[in-house]
Amino acid sequence: MVISRYKHATANHPFVRLYWNSANNKTAPNNPWFNVDAPHPYSVFHDFNHESSLVRTFVKRNLKFLLEEYRIDGFRFDLTKGFTQKQTTEATAGNYDDSRIAILKDYNAAIKSVKPDAYVILEHFCDDKEESELANNGMMVWRNMNWNYCQSAMGWKDGSDFSGTYYSTSSRPANSLVSYMESHDEERAAYKQIQWGNGMLKTDLTARMSQLSANAAFFFTVPGPKMIWQFGEMGFDISIEENGRTGRKPIKWDYLDVPQRKELHDTYTKLITLRMDHPEMFTSTATLQWKVNETYWENGRFLTLSDANRTKQVVVIGNFTNTAITTNATFPKTGIWYNYMNSSETLEVSSTTMSITIPANNFKMFSTFQP
Repeated sequence: MVISRYKHATANHPFVRLYWNSANNKTAPNNPWFNVDAPHPYSVFHDFNHESSLVRTFVKRNLKFLLEEYRIDGFRFDLTKGFTQKQTTEATAGNYDDSRIAILKDYNAAIKSVKPDAYVILEHFCDDKEESELANNGMMVWRNMNWNYCQSAMGWKDGSDFSGTYYSTSSRPANSLVSYMESHDEERAAYKQIQWGNGMLKTDLTARMSQLSANAAFFFTVPGPKMIWQFGEMGFDISIEENGRTGRKPIKWDYLDVPQRKELHDTYTKLITLRMDHPEMFTSTATLQWKVNETYWENGRFLTLSDANRTKQVVVIGNFTNTAITTNATFPKTGIWYNYMNSSETLEVSSTTMSITIPANNFKMFSTFQP
């Protein structure tokens, strides 16, 4: 996967230098590739004019080269909201834009003509109608769930609804939303815990890492593609603003020597292994039933994941509070269930509704099959 920044280029780009206005330190008005000033409010460096036939040809040739020469799996396009020549503001930039849609469809067609199964992911954040049209054309769009999962990580109910993680909450096709808890543009959940955590979540490393594990249990079990950010699986708690937003951050492999952080890492591993070993549970025919809005905070959150034939099922019960709870959990069938996070433990489900105790800042996950 290549992160493609075809929206802008620095002053070192030869197309910028060929038509340069030294007096104003900008691209010249007769530059056939770049705008003098970006028409949108998301300008970085110098802004490509994607309605220029020269730009379209350049981008498509570049995409073709990368696919054929390096055999990459696909592209993640940066700041695609800016692929427009319409004059917009912060308030209007996300409005439906037919010219922007046409441009992105053109690039998608060029990619798929070379590699039909290539992934095309857009950092878009626009009108739902526009994103749906792009998704129906075979592209994926980002779904920013940082605020919601950070709220739960800190132990705050308000704003902690996970529902938007699942593609069924939109009008878009299955698996067209790339959901994420953290990204290069968002603050780290573990950093926010030590700054604004509720009670022990501000001071207790064990509680913090356990709460992040519960977050992961209600993230990776949701069908649809997911994006994780580096060292999130170890509870990276250094601010995105450290050494400047884009500045160098410390490399924390030593986190793996901390038992609580290693346990979080192992939780990520097991949950990702579930997705890899049982892909039929994450297809468009799989079903997800979950209760994860603010109503389900004090007495636990619940998730049931089933494959199309209901031969494989998973139940997750989460407690995001600082106190142990005993709650009534619903199981879709009786019989022997396995503790997915500890395969040596089993649970005999004698009734489809059972009382389950969940420790503070924790979760339990049961499956009808052995891990």
